[in-house]
Amino acid sequence: MRYLYYIGGIIVLFSLLAAYGVFKTKVEISKPAVVINDRIISESELETRIKLKPYYMNRDEYIDSLIDEQLLIQEALNKEIHKEESFRQSVQQYYEQSLIKILVDRKLSSLKTSVSDNEIQKYKILSASRLIISKFGYKSLNDAQNSVSQTPQKIDADFVDLSDELKFTLLNLKKGEMSPPLESGMGVLSYRIDQIIPLEAPKTGDTDDEQIRNFIAGYKQQQLMADWIRELKTNAEIWREK
Repeated sequence: MRYLYYIGGIIVLFSLLAAYGVFKTKVEISKPAVVINDRIISESELETRIKLKPYYMNRDEYIDSLIDEQLLIQEALNKEIHKEESFRQSVQQYYEQSLIKILVDRKLSSLKTSVSDNEIQKYKILSASRLIISKFGYKSLNDAQNSVSQTPQKIDADFVDLSDELKFTLLNLKKGEMSPPLESGMGVLSYRIDQIIPLEAPKTGDTDDEQIRNFIAGYKQQQLMADWIRELKTNAEIWREK
């Protein structure tokens, strides 16, 4: 009997402590704001969602769109689309792409580049020039690195008319100097500036220092990203069927 008294006393004690809030356990209770069949959206959830709503929607328009969204989700669940293999693959693909985007965004934000005044000045000089360029194509990176003899294709064009990628490549070259081999969808390419001919009446191009600086910095970041991905490949164990 004494044992039962002890148990009863403990139960009463804990009840009193709970009543006086000694444990201070708080459960946040929010009233329903929207109910769509069995789906209850509380006031706190709704306010959180509204903070992220598209700018062009007012409160009522967003709530209407939220109701439509929930009805479509419920209908999809009723049809058991979430159990289908195509849905699983779609979710996996979205998950993987989201991971890649976050990783790349973080990597880009960590890459610091600088652009010198000399680079900006050289870009301006080339922008006011016509270039004679030799374009070399190779079957493989190994051929390019070993300077396998190739007959170059001649390009005669104003600098401002070239692709942005080629502009950046040529910006880093001196006259007569070959660019490092560049892998592309067309194979492996390398370029050489043969002549730089000043134009009497230059075409309108980028002349603002800040625009030029951003252009060069952007391509430098791309180059660093490509180097980083190559490093990942070098350190990875990769096998592919031939």
